[in-house]
Amino acid sequence: MTGLRPRKLVSGLALVLAASTVVTTLSGCSPAGLSLDTIGQIRQIDGGTVMTVPALWAGQQTDGTDVGGIEPAEVKVLAHVDGVSDVDLTQIDSAGAGPQWRAATEQASAVATLLSARDPRDIDLGFTVSGPIDGPSAGGILTVGILASLTNTPLLRGVTMTGTISPDGSIGEVGGVPTKLKAASDAGFTTVVVPEGSFLGTDAKGNQLSLEDFQATSSLTVVPVRNVLEAFTALTGTVYAGQPISPLSPSASSESAMTAVTAGMQDRLAAALETAPAGTDPETLDLASSALSRMQDSIQRHDLPRAYGEGAFAYLRLARAAGAASARADISTRGFDTVAAELLQKTRDLRATAMTARDAAIANLPTKLEQLIDLPGALGWATFAIASCDGLVEDLRLATTDEALIDAARILGEEEVGVSNMLTDALVVLRAMPSKTDVDTVSVRGFIDGYTNLLTRAGNANVDYYTTLAGTELRADGRFSNDSMSASVAALHDTLGATTSPTTMEESVSANATAMTYFVMSNGLLSGAQSYGFTIDDADMRTSVYATILDTAVDSGAATVESFAERLRNRGYTVGAPLWSSRWGTSAAIANRSSPEAANAAWIGLNETWYDAATLFMLTALTAPQK
Repeated sequence: MTGLRPRKLVSGLALVLAASTVVTTLSGCSPAGLSLDTIGQIRQIDGGTVMTVPALWAGQQTDGTDVGGIEPAEVKVLAHVDGVSDVDLTQIDSAGAGPQWRAATEQASAVATLLSARDPRDIDLGFTVSGPIDGPSAGGILTVGILASLTNTPLLRGVTMTGTISPDGSIGEVGGVPTKLKAASDAGFTTVVVPEGSFLGTDAKGNQLSLEDFQATSSLTVVPVRNVLEAFTALTGTVYAGQPISPLSPSASSESAMTAVTAGMQDRLAAALETAPAGTDPETLDLASSALSRMQDSIQRHDLPRAYGEGAFAYLRLARAAGAASARADISTRGFDTVAAELLQKTRDLRATAMTARDAAIANLPTKLEQLIDLPGALGWATFAIASCDGLVEDLRLATTDEALIDAARILGEEEVGVSNMLTDALVVLRAMPSKTDVDTVSVRGFIDGYTNLLTRAGNANVDYYTTLAGTELRADGRFSNDSMSASVAALHDTLGATTSPTTMEESVSANATAMTYFVMSNGLLSGAQSYGFTIDDADMRTSVYATILDTAVDSGAATVESFAERLRNRGYTVGAPLWSSRWGTSAAIANRSSPEAANAAWIGLNETWYDAATLFMLTALTAPQK
């Protein structure tokens, strides 16, 4: 569109919500002449199917005028004919598609493939757009389009959508919604699916419109959704995966393990509280003390996920605070250089410990399918720590201030207990899960390798997208920005780029665990900046300018996990470990809502749920009934 300029994407330290932005003239609904009757319909092509989905976009002209429209994006699903695991995902037939759009297609490909219960080696996915387009806000509708194509389910007439997509299937907030709503109405659409909590515009007095207010004054129907399962229903009129009528109960052996690790967490937190070093901030000490009391109440109610979640969150926060207090005292007595050298050595030692713990778990591979597929997610405490240590080493080499060393000690304290305690607890629960399905080594290893490739490509796309928005490469800065995640994700990117093809099951599981952490960390970095508006205040307190959106993401991720857990249970498979992890992480987030720690707790909950969702998606795909 002549005179259209890209929307500004960087503001201060946080990335603003990005709307899809195009720079070509579009006429009506489709420059290719497609009508509402053909959009969303499945068409057979040589080797597969194609569906045109209506991707909403918004941008600004050079004079500052908002403008929007609809890009008819084609979603192609083709059968992979040569049987190799190097699946070529998200080919884009328009050279004008920008990195934000490419990241959205990679993310949509990954999530849709995971949700689809299909082996990624069996399909190729491609996308065609009619002109230069950029932005992540079509991720949700592209994901639904892929799922609809794979299930031979057409879209409803006159329905479109805007919203980003996260690893657990959550639909994230986007910008320019009022402009997109007008564009949809002008193009003849009657219903628009939006992320729950979206800004719909203002009334004549400048007051923000509620959903009810908007519906009363518009001919459009707006449907808010939390996740891609709800979006699928809104766009197709059919249910892809329903919610359990009642929560699934763990097996007796799993519950026994959960009881044991909860009691252990209670003892651990009490001991850490008693031995906290002088100078530990009083707010964190109060958090730990109150968590101990609440844990006991939850245990008496037999709410083990709540008890463990509150205790684990307080324990991780106390480890950070204790690390900072110790470093501050050490710097004052022994000086910057000595403490910097010690922290660098401690970081290297922790990395070695995490690698040993990871390798020991992999050397003792489970012999049953459910435990084997769950293992990479449970190993997240080790693989996350390894990546964090790599980032810490690079940041420590550049650190020049006392506060930078104190920040490093915070992160190191948390990662130390993650490896020594959280990983151990996760493996205890996993090993107690009564898996019963034998492993077909050859086919399962090929399947795992296919998903490793899928998750790595999606992680790469997240990195490309983030660096485009931020205007800089991911690297250490000596200030431990974003808890050193920039440097950590960069290290993961390099590690996976140098990894050779696995030749054993142990190597396949290890590579999958690393790729899963890369997918989770890169999405966390991107979503934290864009969708949730995370900033880190006072060097330790993560806050969010989009608290409602953050809470919705936690809830919708948990709902997705419960849905797929029920599907697997109905097939006769056990899902105790990822279900436990999601429940305690979500419980920690819910317990701390409306408190100063809300965003920090939500961050823990999201990370747990992202690992768990990816695990359950993989198991669902691997155990899908043969057609």
